[in-house]
Amino acid sequence: MEPDPKARRPTQAERSAESERRLLEAATQLVAEQGFSRTTLAQIGEKAGYSRGLVNERFGSKSRLAAALASEFQSHFTLDQLQPALAGHSGLEALILTIESYLDFIVDGELLGRAYYELLGESIALVPEIHPTFVQADKTLREGIARTVRSAVRAGEIPAEVAVEPFAVMIVGLVRGVVLQWLLAPSGFELGAVRREIRATLERAFGKGK
Repeated sequence: MEPDPKARRPTQAERSAESERRLLEAATQLVAEQGFSRTTLAQIGEKAGYSRGLVNERFGSKSRLAAALASEFQSHFTLDQLQPALAGHSGLEALILTIESYLDFIVDGELLGRAYYELLGESIALVPEIHPTFVQADKTLREGIARTVRSAVRAGEIPAEVAVEPFAVMIVGLVRGVVLQWLLAPSGFELGAVRREIRATLERAFGKGK
């Protein structure tokens, strides 16, 4: 069957966007399966069906690729998971929904979540060139949670004497710890029960459940 001469050919921008999407998907899967240090640009290109040269052209280096993967995680979490969940909510309920959305996102997008945490772990010591990317990512997450906590304080749902920044650090530690345990052994505990207990604990702590 001959191609339809009237069929619209993809533009250069569309081809570039498609190749970048495929390269990021390949990188996500490889990093999730074998870690960042063991993943090469050549492997990513081969898995995506392109040459290593195209990977270099799109990302330039592995550290820039790590930054792109981190940005992909944050963008999907914020746009696809968090913003729809928070629509119409504020204060304490928004804080609880932020925690639940983060946990749900890791489970629903397991490969992307596992790849992100592989990168996060290796950024601490094994791959220092990607360390700043994840320092900034953690800072952004803490700041978002701190804004939500402040809205709960203004609404009178969280006491004004709560130290907002340390509280935000504690919440990030909570979600990170739960996620790490789940990634280590997804069948080791019921994540839904943990979500319910987090909600119940925060509601009890701040009077909503009394």
